[in-house]
Amino acid sequence: MTLIAETILALLAVALVLEPLLRPVGPAAALLSNSDDDDITPEQRRRDLALAAIKEIEFDQATGKLSDVDYDRLYRRYAGEAMAAMKDADAPPDAAPAAGVPASRRFCEECGARLEGAAKFCSECGERIAA
Repeated sequence: MTLIAETILALLAVALVLEPLLRPVGPAAALLSNSDDDDITPEQRRRDLALAAIKEIEFDQATGKLSDVDYDRLYRRYAGEAMAAMKDADAPPDAAPAAGVPASRRFCEECGARLEGAAKFCSECGERIAA
């Protein structure tokens, strides 16, 4: 009798664990795009990605995964990128890009990576580049 009860309990536990994986995704459960991301400009996305990278490298240095030399190099790189993106985001639409940032430099609207030349796809995320 105990063996039957234990088997039923084990099967119930397995069913509860597998139920979310086997349940079909309905329209109500589908992930909706974040409405905040719909209004974001490429400059704001670049800024957000650079600031997230700074947080990540600060965490990596604090946990000992990143040396001080690497931290300094990466921090300067991403802080500069964030500052340039902030200046570009705050500038009026018809203004020139921030000092030191060539007007021809383009960025992927999906991931914020720099686009070189006449690329049709982003080399980082593979997103098709709008003409």
